[in-house]
Amino acid sequence: MTRLYTIAITTLSVSLALGACAGAPSATRSKAVPATAAPAAPPQRTVTEITLPARDGRPLKAVLSMPSGPGPFPVLVAVHGGQGDRSYEVLRNVADPASDAPMVQLFNRKDWIILAPGYRNDWFGAEETDLVDAVRYAAQLPKADPRRVGVFGGSNGGRLTLRAAVLDPTAMKCVGAGSPFLTHPPAFFGDKTQPPWSQISPGAEAWMGATRERLQLAVSRASQRAQQTPEQLLVAHSSQADAAKIRARVLLLTSRADEQVPPVMVQGLIDALARAGNPAEIVAVDKSLHGFYWGHEGEFGARAGRGAKTDEQRREEERAHAATLRFFDTCFARR
Repeated sequence: MTRLYTIAITTLSVSLALGACAGAPSATRSKAVPATAAPAAPPQRTVTEITLPARDGRPLKAVLSMPSGPGPFPVLVAVHGGQGDRSYEVLRNVADPASDAPMVQLFNRKDWIILAPGYRNDWFGAEETDLVDAVRYAAQLPKADPRRVGVFGGSNGGRLTLRAAVLDPTAMKCVGAGSPFLTHPPAFFGDKTQPPWSQISPGAEAWMGATRERLQLAVSRASQRAQQTPEQLLVAHSSQADAAKIRARVLLLTSRADEQVPPVMVQGLIDALARAGNPAEIVAVDKSLHGFYWGHEGEFGARAGRGAKTDEQRREEERAHAATLRFFDTCFARR
């Protein structure tokens, strides 16, 4: 599906409440959205559902938001959270200017190519290399500037963003991760009586404990496939342990109210990056729930049963979004 947008969001609600290279797009329909007056005219865009090839030939779904004009443009790879093998609808929500996420709307107001790739539901396996392949594909897109490629993801998408920066350090110039999950799997699957588990709230322990139980089978299968012990597997997929391999600039967004990924679960990565001489830029807020870095509306996921966002949460989300834009603006300004 291809849609043509002229984006003009005059009030964009930035009380913003606030997730090698072939493969032809298959266009089926176009939709023109008329422009209205705006102080700074956003770029006209074409949004297309495509597939791109993984290294083993597996086609991966993706949504491409391409600005008009000759380019070359910076490229932002936007990575959804949750598990893999998701629908085009999920991918559109992190690439399409019609997304309900203010962060995605703001990305689309920039002269950036935005690619939202899918990845396999293959924990500690092809999900990681699928994202690396998508980043390489993005750099080769028509009108793309391969020297200005960034990646942004949240939760599990943040974890995979960091893993891509480890696995192919030269493929991206900068990466941003909101509440990245499993930055150090040995700690996540470690002794609950010891830090960081002993430092989290009861609510966070309930969320994380349930997730840990669901992932036990994935760890067992992945370790058998890799012919490693579970302990070896977990270390091998730790961005914290591999922090010295990350060459891209790093932005990390966390919230003290996040029960899915409490800040203490990310602190080890922050410390490891600093020791490696690549200190991360940190945006830390107090009241916002998991997913604040995208800013979706509605009561689902971490917001289920929590009611409407408070004014303070909306201000925090706005601050996080502004910091994210500044981070990538600065990154892409340097060639």
